Amino acid sequence: MSSRTELHTVLASYLARHPDETARLAPVTAALDAHGTSSLAPVTCSAVVVDRDRRILHTANTTSGLPGAAPQDGDRSLLATALRAVHDQTGIPPGDLCLTPQHLRAPIDIAPGPAAADPAPGAPVADLRFVFYVAHAPSAEAPWQPVTDTALAELGAKVSSMNGRVAPLNASALIYNSRGEYLLHLRDMREGIWAPGCWALLGGGHEPGDHNPEDTIRRELHEEAGITPQKLEAFLDEEVHDADGLTVPVRIYTALWEGDPAQLPLTEGVMLAWFPPATIPRLRLGGEILDLVQRHSHVAAST
Repeated sequence: MSSRTELHTVLASYLARHPDETARLAPVTAALDAHGTSSLAPVTCSAVVVDRDRRILHTANTTSGLPGAAPQDGDRSLLATALRAVHDQTGIPPGDLCLTPQHLRAPIDIAPGPAAADPAPGAPVADLRFVFYVAHAPSAEAPWQPVTDTALAELGAKVSSMNGRVAPLNASALIYNSRGEYLLHLRDMREGIWAPGCWALLGGGHEPGDHNPEDTIRRELHEEAGITPQKLEAFLDEEVHDADGLTVPVRIYTALWEGDPAQLPLTEGVMLAWFPPATIPRLRLGGEILDLVQRHSHVAAST
């Protein structure tokens, strides 16, 4: 559910990144402070969908021309509201979209709504605009406009610096030892995370300070388990889907490591353990772990 707390957090984070917009969004901040304690945020959430030709997806269903809607009880987050609007208004499912490395789950823009200047029951105080790249060619027909033709001048300026090209946002490590075993990570049984309660690879998502996927995996290995491999080799790229159904491009790295997982300072998940390839099919696995192990062990056996 999209809560007022989430909205305040998103707004504060946005203004920390864009302090020059504090005055422009002052009416929004004031309107939210004056609003009641309703669990549903008095906003709309729109989707800025950018394709590889740097065009923006438009719809005739909203005044802004962007797919958008007000939060509902079934929405997991404000971003999920924007994804629902895209699917409902254009037919494009979340699996055809992915996050961008520039903004991830944060809005690219926040625009004051009609209730920011003139409070009215039911009117939104702001429109939060989340940006997505096209991961796969949409199966639904939808109108697109070049960034230069959009009537949303401020939004066009922000989007014009984006190239629309999908790149790996997550990185994982297929860690093996000289005995031919693979290091797997038992994830927490927690709602809202990818593959809860499953054995998976160590790794995680891109963060603003990461310049490339190798930065991401080195940071994640150090933060999650205190592992600093001497050498990482890019193995392959794959795709998974996150809790919102978005496509997540992942770069898989391999690394030789001979340590004892019981001695590692694990900060996420339940445990780490070595497994021979023959045992891995009997585990509850997240993603395409078995296929990755089999492909890597085949390559290792042939070299």
